[in-house]
Amino acid sequence: MDNQLRADVLDRAGADSAAVGAFLADAETYDIRPETESEVPWPYYLLELADAPELVRRVVAVVHDNVHWLRGVLDERGWPGRSVIGEDGADAIWLLLQHAGSGVPTIGTPENLTFQANCIPLLQDAVRAGEMHPRHLAHVVDNQRMRTNQPPDFAVLATAFERHDELVLRSTLDADVIDRNRAEIGLLPLAVDLERRRAGNPPDATDGTRPEPW
Repeated sequence: MDNQLRADVLDRAGADSAAVGAFLADAETYDIRPETESEVPWPYYLLELADAPELVRRVVAVVHDNVHWLRGVLDERGWPGRSVIGEDGADAIWLLLQHAGSGVPTIGTPENLTFQANCIPLLQDAVRAGEMHPRHLAHVVDNQRMRTNQPPDFAVLATAFERHDELVLRSTLDADVIDRNRAEIGLLPLAVDLERRRAGNPPDATDGTRPEPW
């Protein structure tokens, strides 16, 4: 266990959460609305503004600093898994990488999206070695596919589902293919995920991942 690296990862994830929390708590006080329809929903639209309030700019700065730091860690030692930074550290370092692929253009820049995509082979190795939760890998892969307008491999993001009489997989997606992909990395079957989502519970209670990148 590398206690110093674990502490650094947890501190950075904590700074990320604190910055986002402060921004969201303050967002409704800003009398700033898009003049035209934006693909980025309110209040995350604020993160696109060059002249945004300080708390908003803080989120962008924290995420970019975390991505820069994460690049250095991976260049030096590869992806640090559970045995290196603990279960909480593994959750935290995933969060830093997931935010690199944000749908907000000022955060999910082409450079950050490329970095996230280049990390996927490292994550695949970590999952095979039992060093990373399969859902962490699935989130990153599906996020990348969403950003490039491709169907998801694992259907772990809310965008893979639609509601009719009840929540179901989008009709354009193949449940059998998704379940095969899930089985290959040790992820629970789609039916289990759907049951938990319909009940309003986290898709997988064994990890702390957020349901969507923002």
